[in-house]
Amino acid sequence: SAIGRFGRGLPANVLPYSINEVTAAGLDLLLLAAAYGAEATLILCPRRQTDALGGLQSQIEIAETILKGMSVGVGRAFILDEVDPDIIETKLFEIAASRTKGLAFEAAKFLPLGGKRDRMWLALDHLQKNAVGAPSPIALPTGAPFGAVSVNLEGCTLCLACVSACPTGALLDNPERPQLSFLERACVQCGLCRTTCPESVITLEPRIDFGESTRAPRMLNEEEPFECVRCGKPFGVRSSVEHMVDKLRDHSMFANDDNALDRIRMCADCRVAAQFDTNQPLALGPRPRPRTTDDYLRSDGEED
Repeated sequence: SAIGRFGRGLPANVLPYSINEVTAAGLDLLLLAAAYGAEATLILCPRRQTDALGGLQSQIEIAETILKGMSVGVGRAFILDEVDPDIIETKLFEIAASRTKGLAFEAAKFLPLGGKRDRMWLALDHLQKNAVGAPSPIALPTGAPFGAVSVNLEGCTLCLACVSACPTGALLDNPERPQLSFLERACVQCGLCRTTCPESVITLEPRIDFGESTRAPRMLNEEEPFECVRCGKPFGVRSSVEHMVDKLRDHSMFANDDNALDRIRMCADCRVAAQFDTNQPLALGPRPRPRTTDDYLRSDGEED
């Protein structure tokens, strides 16, 4: 308002847009602005909120990396940490004067519907369609909310701990078979799967891939189910069961006892039944015959 009252006002190609907090500006706002045709985004930050600029600067770096990889231009987002209206006015006119070439692609016309991630993908898909020779995938810095997950198949036992830890549903299982799938578009690179994995076989790869394969789950690991050695019912993963047997083979409870090791290879029902086949710990021996009057008389006659 001070620039409008006492200065030259805003440049003709500058549109002001207010937000509640400067921290509300993020990757979705930067990408949407670029998709809708903004040649530059200038974020004015009050001095009292300079402590929050670290996270905002990292978002700008991620956006710049994506736009550079798409060859749609760099230097499209800035942070202006000033309170002097004259300095702000000068900076605005400098940026406006340097952005007169126009866009190299058609501005987006879609409605910004959905959540933040939905809006980001709307903007990214539009920018990618208009990009010339954009590589796919585009490598991103650590901390970017896009990326892939890779699993070392030699060490993975398909325990599926990562599936229960994933907050976005990017890692999926199959209730019918031992399978681990990955939906790349849902991954936010939070790292919970890597931290939760007991075998430490998960690695993260920050990137953005526009291929069609990222829109549907792809298989990361799959194994044949392990069948119970007693009844044949599938109940687990072969690698997990055999790994458990190898770990417990030298334990005092299982050493020199093949029957105990076989119980690990049984389903829950057969394992209980096998425990009572031999060496029943709760058995009390044969039931004693009821003592009758004849028994007492017979014993008295023997004494006489």
